[in-house]
Amino acid sequence: MGEREADEEPAREALAERLRELREGSGRTYASLARRIGVSASTLHRYCTGRTVPAEFAPVERLARLCGRTGEERQTLHRLWLRADAERVERQEGAGAGGPGAEGAAAPGGEGAGSPAVPGAEGAGTAGPGTEGAGSPAAPGADQAGSPAAPAPPEGLASAQPVAGALGGSPPSTAPAPSAPVRRDEHRPVPAPPTPRSPVVRRWVPPLAACAAVAALALVLIAAFGDPSRPDRPEPPPPVAKPAAPPFTWTVDDHVWRYGCGHAYLVARPLSAVPPPPAEADAEAWARGLGAVHAGETGVRITLQGTGEQAVVLEALRIRVVARREPADGRVHRMSSGCGGALTPRMFDVDLDAQRPVARSAPGNDTGEPIPAVSFPYRVSASDPEVLLVTGRTARCDCDWVAELRWSGGGRSGTVRIDDGGQPFRTSGAPGRPVHDYDFTTGRWVTGTEEADASPGS
Repeated sequence: MGEREADEEPAREALAERLRELREGSGRTYASLARRIGVSASTLHRYCTGRTVPAEFAPVERLARLCGRTGEERQTLHRLWLRADAERVERQEGAGAGGPGAEGAAAPGGEGAGSPAVPGAEGAGTAGPGTEGAGSPAAPGADQAGSPAAPAPPEGLASAQPVAGALGGSPPSTAPAPSAPVRRDEHRPVPAPPTPRSPVVRRWVPPLAACAAVAALALVLIAAFGDPSRPDRPEPPPPVAKPAAPPFTWTVDDHVWRYGCGHAYLVARPLSAVPPPPAEADAEAWARGLGAVHAGETGVRITLQGTGEQAVVLEALRIRVVARREPADGRVHRMSSGCGGALTPRMFDVDLDAQRPVARSAPGNDTGEPIPAVSFPYRVSASDPEVLLVTGRTARCDCDWVAELRWSGGGRSGTVRIDDGGQPFRTSGAPGRPVHDYDFTTGRWVTGTEEADASPGS
């Protein structure tokens, strides 16, 4: 091994040693790994033994990725491969320039201008026009990249059998021809024949924009899924718990009339198209058929019952106005011109015109007996239901509103939204709107004597 080759050994051997470590650490055979990185098993074996330096880094990178190496380790392999590849190219170029170990170097003191090629030699060249020293034989099976040349044949043989005749060509002409081999001078050193240059090593260099896009994508993936090369990456956050299901049921009726008779609706239809007022039990169907809106106030009865014997505490009732508009159009149709007798009054009163409506507990009476105002909390269970009556009032807006009931029980808590089957309750003021009562004697609606902004049912 020449001095130059001794200097080149560490990079090639270091690369081969790294590749062997990758192969042995994977626990796979050469054939199994070779199929996955796109080379033959014999080629991979030559890489791992240092007999061959890969012409491209791609198979080395695929092998490193397959064996789970990190990006930093792959960069180290790439730098090592660049050194080994550069030394390989330098060695081949040095052989072509006639340096030590160059193919076809002349033997000391020999002539061999027409020396025949040894049978089986690879890369033995014939002399071209005007080339000195062409036709030097190579040893059988010698590597073209720098194996020592074979000894020159005897002088007589060299002069008796030119190269062209030895290779089976036409006998040399007696007259000099431009294509005939030129005999070398005994007193001149014989330069090495030209060696074909090594094939150009093709390396794909991605454009900067592509590198930036790949790097950005890698950062996004690492941010989303974590870096697989780091064993100490944080655990994903626990799933968000779903809201607790309330341990009680409720029903809603938003067509509750005051004292069972005093209520009014806004109807935007001609008087002749409005049927007689219904009974309270049929009020919802009557109002929906006409597109009627509660005028001035809406009574909402909420019936709650626990699903088990364990009591559930109703902690607070909040009112939320979700939309405000100008009062709706139409005429006020009162369901009765007055009510006699007293029933249980409303328990909570809400002013919807306030910026932040509050459900306030209100006193009342039941057939003349006063009922004091009560407030939260309440308790409900399967054997102890509760009924809440909420009256929302307005004079200045067409309001959409819902109730929110806060509860707790059994170590859980939550808030339920109480509305009209998924839609908010609707109550509209009726300032200056015509007021009509139904005359059962004549069977028609007639103009009332009270103003629309008076309290309905008074």
